Amino acid sequence: MAGRVRLWIAYLVLAGIAGLAGEIAAIWMPPERAAAVAAAAAAITALPVTRVSARIDTAARQRELMSASLYAVSATGRLPRVRDLNDPIALGVHAAEPVVRDGVADRVAPFIRRDREPDVHAAVRSGGFVLIVGESTAGKTRLAYEALRALRPDHAFACPATSGLSVLLPAMQKEKRCVVWLDDLERYLGAQGFTVTLLAQLLGDGSRDVLVLATMRAHEHHQFLSPPIGVPPEERALRERTARELLQGARTIRIDRRWSVTERERAAEHPSDPRLARAVDDERFGIAETLACGPTMLESWRNAWAPGGHPRAAAVLAAAVDCRRLGMHAPVSSAILADLHVRYLEDRGGDRLRPEPLDEALSWLCTPVHSATGSLLISSADGYQAFDYLLDVPDLQPVPERMPRDLASRLDPAHAHDVGLAAGRLGRWEEAHQVHHAVAAEHGRLLGPDHPDTLASRYEVAFTLSRTGRPADALREYTHVADSRERVLGPDHPDTLAARQEMAYVLGQLGRHFEAHQVYTSVLAAREHAMGPDHPDTLRCRHNLAFNLSRLGRLEDSYRMALDVAAARARVLGPNHPDTLVTRYEVAYALGQLGRWAEALQTYQEVAEARAGALGPDHPGTLAARYEVGISLGRLGRSAQALTLYRDLIDDRIRVDGPAHPETLRARHGLCVNLGRLGHWEEALAESRDVCAIRKRVLGSDHPDTLVSRREVAVGLGWLGRWADALTEYRHVADARERVLGADHPDALASRNDEAHCLEQLGRGQEAAELYQRVAALRQRAADEG
Repeated sequence: MAGRVRLWIAYLVLAGIAGLAGEIAAIWMPPERAAAVAAAAAAITALPVTRVSARIDTAARQRELMSASLYAVSATGRLPRVRDLNDPIALGVHAAEPVVRDGVADRVAPFIRRDREPDVHAAVRSGGFVLIVGESTAGKTRLAYEALRALRPDHAFACPATSGLSVLLPAMQKEKRCVVWLDDLERYLGAQGFTVTLLAQLLGDGSRDVLVLATMRAHEHHQFLSPPIGVPPEERALRERTARELLQGARTIRIDRRWSVTERERAAEHPSDPRLARAVDDERFGIAETLACGPTMLESWRNAWAPGGHPRAAAVLAAAVDCRRLGMHAPVSSAILADLHVRYLEDRGGDRLRPEPLDEALSWLCTPVHSATGSLLISSADGYQAFDYLLDVPDLQPVPERMPRDLASRLDPAHAHDVGLAAGRLGRWEEAHQVHHAVAAEHGRLLGPDHPDTLASRYEVAFTLSRTGRPADALREYTHVADSRERVLGPDHPDTLAARQEMAYVLGQLGRHFEAHQVYTSVLAAREHAMGPDHPDTLRCRHNLAFNLSRLGRLEDSYRMALDVAAARARVLGPNHPDTLVTRYEVAYALGQLGRWAEALQTYQEVAEARAGALGPDHPGTLAARYEVGISLGRLGRSAQALTLYRDLIDDRIRVDGPAHPETLRARHGLCVNLGRLGHWEEALAESRDVCAIRKRVLGSDHPDTLVSRREVAVGLGWLGRWADALTEYRHVADARERVLGADHPDALASRNDEAHCLEQLGRGQEAAELYQRVAALRQRAADEG
């Protein structure tokens, strides 16, 4: 501060001297001589004034860079060098138990070479965008830090704050050799996030040696790369698609939390370090996991719930963990935690636990656990964050109901928007809708109805409406967003095209497939013209168009287009890329529609195997492909095999997602169908009734999945000869579909046909005939309009 004041005093004094000389000359000298004296004074002071002004500009630039970067910059406003780094903990490496050496507490254990070190070194040498993925305390940040120090010591180093990338960008672009350090990359993908465009600006045209080195927790990486449950990757929230495309462009290296035998042997070569010796001896956990005292901290959290212990602290920590699970990667205030933790405490017993005061709870949470240097709750000037190891605990309870809304209501709109996206990733679509609706209203009030942030929130409102069985409402929202973006941004702007593409999707949900086809075709033409035929957005649109062609009955066209898109994606992205496998999945669907079930079965099996290898056996895409394998087996008359498959799949779904999850219930529905095909109708009816009851409770009585289950109940009743009861169920399904989808929607018409068939079985032929005629008239009208 004193230095800045002195610079400004010098600047003003020099400028004043020049001005005073001119004024004195004007009083005592003739005009010509006065002008000459003034000019001479200005010239004499010009150089020092310029130098002082430049130092002021440099100081201002230095302050700006320091505010956006973890590490201080030099006196000339330049970024530091990698060789100057001397504190790995400040860069995100977890501190270990301190060991005193020569009177100094050493909080960093010796570095142990990892099996993936050669891959990391090769990637760091190559430059570009490198991402190291692993669970918390896998050792990914330490490995990145050591590779950087060994291979890039002379590079400029930038470690930006989450909102500081754009501020640091000009300084980084001036460096011929530069490293951008993004530890916990998920923090940079939220409000004002890191995008493909910003990455391109950082990397430049290839004339500079730039490395963007990032780390990311495996769970977060999985969430951004994988679609929300039940949502195709093609139909993801716009910001999440942007993050997904960014991650797909990284050179990704995975680090395991559990260390290999070879790695543990290398660690054992350091017997003089007591921390490593203990970590090697405890084979239950990874070495880095033990060094960071992760298991110890988890045990402390669990023990804190004991009555008279630290139950309020345990509840505060549970709230802090769920804040991060809901996409809030920035610290949260003590006031927010004070409000949110109450429900966790009450759920575990409330006052019966004899909870301590809040300030005592926060103090205990922020105190290093046992001999560790880390704490359960990390305190900063901006608030508190849960220790990230606790987010990867496998048996965490589901985020409580209303938590997304309660948290979002206490945040600014940008972070509340991220909470809404996170709720969607958890499959909590109704809560996501409520969050986005509130954010859209607040954005509209603060920024105006046509501001990009307002329209982005309304886009997400529409997205959640389409996921909660309200396609007509979603269409109205998408239409508004598309019209507004076209007016503000232009008809061919990517955001306008994104909204129009979603309009086509919900038109398909409404059974208006011809209109959807027209919209998809126009969007595809615009994307091909602006981006080229092989751009990911172009291929995404072609994928959707192929799907819609099948809905128009153009099954061969659908199959050929899906096959072409799969080949293009394999060429551009690779044969086992998630997007390639999505389109191959669509190829299998088209084959099934064509009745080529043996080929569909083979393709689904190949997709399931490829996804298991690339994404893991429990990945939602892998499990979805296994479900479709069961469908194909049933269609081929191999219901006994399908039954075995579905029983195994149900067990896996319950283990991964829980017994009431929509995908678990979908697998149980497949079991019902194949029980019926094998003639086990009593068992099929009992199972379908149970599934229907759970779906009604979880999804609502008019949700499409609930109605599918109710129809399956009716089918079972019919096969058991209980046609009067079946009629009640068929009629309920038909009325609900007509009310939600419209009388001429194909699903509503199919349900009326079911009702008519049931009337025939009851001997009420006249009523059946009238209903058949009504259905035929509605279908003809829809065909004429189409």
